[in-house]
Amino acid sequence: MTVWYDTIAVFEDADMVLRTVIMKPDSEDSAAQNTEPLPFVPFALVTVIFLHIIVAVVYHTKRTKGCTLENSAQQLQDNKALDITAHTGGSVLLPCYCPDLQTKPEGFTWKKENTKKKDRDDISINSDQYRNRVQLFTDSSPGNLSLLISHLTEEDGGVYQCAVTGNLSLLISHLTEEDGGDYKCDAKKRGYRDIRLSVKACSLESSGIPLNISAHTGGSVQLSCSCTDPHTKPMGFSWRKLNTTRNTWEEISRESDQYRNRVQLFNCDSPGNLSLLISHLTEEDGGEYQCYIERSTHNPEHIVFILSVTDPPQSLPFVPFALVTVIFLHIVVAVVYHTKTTKDPATAVRYSSDGDGVASLG
Repeated sequence: MTVWYDTIAVFEDADMVLRTVIMKPDSEDSAAQNTEPLPFVPFALVTVIFLHIIVAVVYHTKRTKGCTLENSAQQLQDNKALDITAHTGGSVLLPCYCPDLQTKPEGFTWKKENTKKKDRDDISINSDQYRNRVQLFTDSSPGNLSLLISHLTEEDGGVYQCAVTGNLSLLISHLTEEDGGDYKCDAKKRGYRDIRLSVKACSLESSGIPLNISAHTGGSVQLSCSCTDPHTKPMGFSWRKLNTTRNTWEEISRESDQYRNRVQLFNCDSPGNLSLLISHLTEEDGGEYQCYIERSTHNPEHIVFILSVTDPPQSLPFVPFALVTVIFLHIVVAVVYHTKTTKDPATAVRYSSDGDGVASLG
């Protein structure tokens, strides 16, 4: 039987495995009868193959063993999760990365604790809950496994886990009886990190009692409504006015004929400021208003305002300043003259009438 050698270099996922297959003869006699020389393998080819093996082993070692998540060892020791607080409507970065950001783990997962099922759910960018809201950075930095979540809701709060995965199989050769026994595969040593995310929602500053506000026609009024934490942003909010005829709440729109160019909001500058400013007031603007916010917990909140709009008080008739001055001077002269005549009777002027009817000074 012909003795031949077949050397196959297999490249798979940047790992190289060199497999050598040697076909042994059926018997030593047949091997002795074979007179064909072994094929010559150039030294350069052997060197190249050997170097490929070394590079593959180094790369594989770096890739599988080089990514031990930052702080995961300390976390295992302390048995604590990293606490992060964020606000509804905002974004949050859940950090998870290898010491070398260019080191790529065989695999990794992000999961969130499901308290109802007492299990962890995979976070998928294709799920309804996270579609268009989550982002990874491994394309630009293979070792950066951090997760960015945008447009946060109250349901996003919970415990998240970033875990490095891979093939943890163990191959034991040249088995002996002593090799028998129980073996344990501890995936935790590969590295994982728990993060506890708390999402603060908008809660209105309200005493629960309707607020009475008075204003005058032609003027302006601000109905103050805000979240207790100015950094929080509600899922949605609206201003409504009670239609007493229909007994229904109607949403106030800046595009409606009644409020066009007369209402203004402030949430663009401060997300937690939901106040409403109404200008050029009319008597029809009086009534019951409601600041209403939506919450993902299905427990909406609102504040009620009762606005009274009346005509401004009548002002006194306008009197020219010159006329007032003249009247004032006449009063001063009269008072001075009266005072003088009462203190010096000799200077008083008396009129007497003679027989001829001619008046003379006395």
